[in-house]
Amino acid sequence: MEKISLEASIRKEGKGAARRARLQGAIPGIVYGKTYKPVYVTVNEKALEKAVATHAGLNVLLDLAVADKEKVVARICDYQADPIERTFTHVDFQVVDLKQKITVDVPVQFTGKSKGVKEGGVLVIDRRELKVKCLPIAIPEHIDVDITELMVGDSVHINDLKLPEGVECSHEINFSIVSVVAPMKEEVAAPVAEAVTAEGAAAATAAPGAAPAGAAPAGGAASTPAAAKGAAAAPAAAAKGAPAKEKK
Repeated sequence: MEKISLEASIRKEGKGAARRARLQGAIPGIVYGKTYKPVYVTVNEKALEKAVATHAGLNVLLDLAVADKEKVVARICDYQADPIERTFTHVDFQVVDLKQKITVDVPVQFTGKSKGVKEGGVLVIDRRELKVKCLPIAIPEHIDVDITELMVGDSVHINDLKLPEGVECSHEINFSIVSVVAPMKEEVAAPVAEAVTAEGAAAATAAPGAAPAGAAPAGGAASTPAAAKGAAAAPAAAAKGAPAKEKK
């Protein structure tokens, strides 16, 4: 893996110094390592973005020159970014030993077109990155996973992968990386039965020969004594509420 040169300037510790650095187009950060005393630094924003724009991405190795100190080989161990613009706001540089293995996150790249997907299956990606251990100069740009032969119900697990030479992925569980599943069937709602009206229900349960519910009694008579009483009271109420006749 090629190394990219990057220059860093020493800054004061504190949020105030970090804020001033950002206003001047620089990114505040810190450099540290097992045998390297932590140093607060700033790097040029455009130079940093150019460095991570290579194929190695955030796993790029940097020939870092810190002011008048001796150059060191470092990598971006951690960073903070603006939540909207996604630009760097702070970077942690870790000094590495080229002869010692380190643990890094490497992106997974899926190749091919699944046969199961062509038949209507759905591709489910479980892992987009893998945590691997290797020498700094052997960090792979990505790990390829061929999904061409995957049918519906098939999957690729970590034990199925052939990792690059010198790269290992420690794991206790044979976890899934990608699989093809059958599409979910849409549930069809059962037809809603028409509600039976109260009038219809009463008619259905009425005795044979009985008058339909709500039908007026023959000759306009009240069907019950209570109804007759109400019928007599109704005209009185109407007369009481009616407007008085105009006197001629």
